[in-house]
Amino acid sequence: MDAQRTYMPLPKLFLPFGTGALVYLKFGDVVSAGNLTIGLVASSLLLFSGVFMRITSYCKSWYFGFSIFLTIFVAGYILAWQHDQFGREKHFRHYQDQPGYLMVQAREPLSEKTNSYQLLVDVLYFVNDSLHEHVEGRLILYLAKDSLVPEIAYGDRLLIGNIFDDIASPQNPNAFNYRQYLARNNIFHSTYIPNDQWHHTGENHGRNYIRLAFRLREQAMMVFKKNPLSERDFAVITALLLGYREYLDEDLRREFAGAGAMHILCVSGLHVGIIFMVLKNIFSFFVRIPGGRHFRTLCIILFIWLYAAVTGFSPSVLRASVMFSFVAVGQSFRRPTNIYNTLAASAFVLVISNPMIITHIGFQLSYLAVISIVSLQPRIYDIMSVKQPILNKAWSIITVSLAAQLATGPLALHYFNQFPNYFLLTNLVVIPLAGIIIYTSLLTLLLNAVPVAGIFMGYMLSASLNCLHQSVRLIEDLPYSTARGIYLTAPETILIFAFLVFLFAYWICGNRKSLLTALVILLVMVSSFSQRGIRNSMQRAFVVYSINRATAIDFIVGKKTYLLACDQVMSDPRYKEYNISANRLKKGVFGRNQSFALCDSSAHFSVDGFARNGELLVFNGLIMLMISEEGFYRLPDSKDYVEITENLPGHLSFPFEVDYLLITQNPRLNMPHIFRSIKPARVVIDASNSRWNADRIEEACIEAGIEVWNVRRRGAYQGG
Repeated sequence: MDAQRTYMPLPKLFLPFGTGALVYLKFGDVVSAGNLTIGLVASSLLLFSGVFMRITSYCKSWYFGFSIFLTIFVAGYILAWQHDQFGREKHFRHYQDQPGYLMVQAREPLSEKTNSYQLLVDVLYFVNDSLHEHVEGRLILYLAKDSLVPEIAYGDRLLIGNIFDDIASPQNPNAFNYRQYLARNNIFHSTYIPNDQWHHTGENHGRNYIRLAFRLREQAMMVFKKNPLSERDFAVITALLLGYREYLDEDLRREFAGAGAMHILCVSGLHVGIIFMVLKNIFSFFVRIPGGRHFRTLCIILFIWLYAAVTGFSPSVLRASVMFSFVAVGQSFRRPTNIYNTLAASAFVLVISNPMIITHIGFQLSYLAVISIVSLQPRIYDIMSVKQPILNKAWSIITVSLAAQLATGPLALHYFNQFPNYFLLTNLVVIPLAGIIIYTSLLTLLLNAVPVAGIFMGYMLSASLNCLHQSVRLIEDLPYSTARGIYLTAPETILIFAFLVFLFAYWICGNRKSLLTALVILLVMVSSFSQRGIRNSMQRAFVVYSINRATAIDFIVGKKTYLLACDQVMSDPRYKEYNISANRLKKGVFGRNQSFALCDSSAHFSVDGFARNGELLVFNGLIMLMISEEGFYRLPDSKDYVEITENLPGHLSFPFEVDYLLITQNPRLNMPHIFRSIKPARVVIDASNSRWNADRIEEACIEAGIEVWNVRRRGAYQGG
């Protein structure tokens, strides 16, 4: 028994395999495919030649282990390289400069946006008068709203013009890299298609089982729409049960995230696990008949994948379905199996089918949570003995939550920069409610054809969802429900995981070396935090953000920042959330800011080395002049200049010399005339200016030989 528990070959094999895939995805195609293949063949030959020469002693040597590690590492690297479509010769981007058309096939159903429909397609052919080439690659279409567009279904083939753009890089520092996120799903281009600029070929070549899956999901959503559910209830149940999150608004996301219950709205291992336990109980009678154990496993797996089909084979459900299918197979055998081997086997299947999945947050969080629950939850549970059944169930939920949070907490902090302080309370409430809602919603779907029973279950579902809403809102409204503004670098996150691993190794095994190692890692962590804090306290920088039709400039002084912004940014927190917050987090100034109105030309203040007098700014010894109104800008007189610049060297002269000329709010300026009275070292044109006006001003600066930065075209400007 003990030998079988400790014998874990698959996790040891998955480690180099997954590392190889990660190295490729992180560093790209650094090594050519030919060299990789040679390396794989060479390491394999060394491995097998050593085995055949002296199999007994060789298998025990470090050389044997290193050869296996290298072979599997290179295999993982090559697999990820082969899955990456961007570098392939047949990728449709190689035909970008040729006139013609692209034949594409819808990869999934339409998604409605505010001003358009979004459709992910596979590109199949490039066509013109002389060519009909088979190509490959994925493309995001944004179709103008039209009465014919909603008729497009999964598998439909369309003909569109061969015009597309690269996915844009992040325009603001440290912002979410949407381009990288899409690239890891083999999506590198997008295009907007006006009305009548696409043609439906009338063909549909989608896979029947996927088409059936989407149809089942649509029918399930229609059943829920017929029941007495509010818009918020409908949004939650379609996300919670079907993995369809298009109806979740910002308020719902904020409430569930603030209460630490966002995982409830992401169909994952928790939901599939609940269904797995229900199926085990339903089909338990098969165990009593000969061969029934294996038949029960077959039924469980079939129904799990039927549920995956109802959710439209969403990635999170696929991940959980593969995992629990392996668990079901492992439990069907009477002899004991190792759960870690089972998990590693499922991870192998997922990564081999799609190496990019190893970078997905859901994949990482799911496996970390399950491994931690399996490893730590029994030991935490044994700390205290609770005999009362209800309290014992509560204690079980608490220990599961603690084990899962210990493993996923550091990674969630790294990705989301916040922590739900009441996660234990949240899970005590929402996990039982989630179970009730899943049972009730499944019964609602099954009993839909029975008039009275279907309506009754619909009301029960509505009551359960209302209880969930009230609980989440109550927890989210508690003081200090969420710790926000937490920033962890990737190395710091790895250090936290290493510290926890060695600390629990000491707790479980009592090895003093593990404790010593944990303390050394803790010292390195504290040093990293201290160094970053000292660096942040000494920083002096300003950032002109790229926000369409808006102005926002952060002046960062140590651990404080002063925002100069237009009315749109001042009045709508979403501008700051999506464009500014990520940079403030990294700079260590999150929540330590003061805002000033851009349009207040009479403003006069001086704080922490940042001063303003009308259009004149001084920051960190740099003199800046803003122009934000057409036909009007005010040069400072001697009094203003001396007052705001204090002891800076220099004097007021003509033409007026400034380090920066900031042009905002789209003024129509005669730049040659401006340059006769103002002599800037640099001109920064922010994204509040129209594209045409920004390009015109940029050209005038280039002609005058003045350094210029067009934020609309080049992204945010960072100086200081």
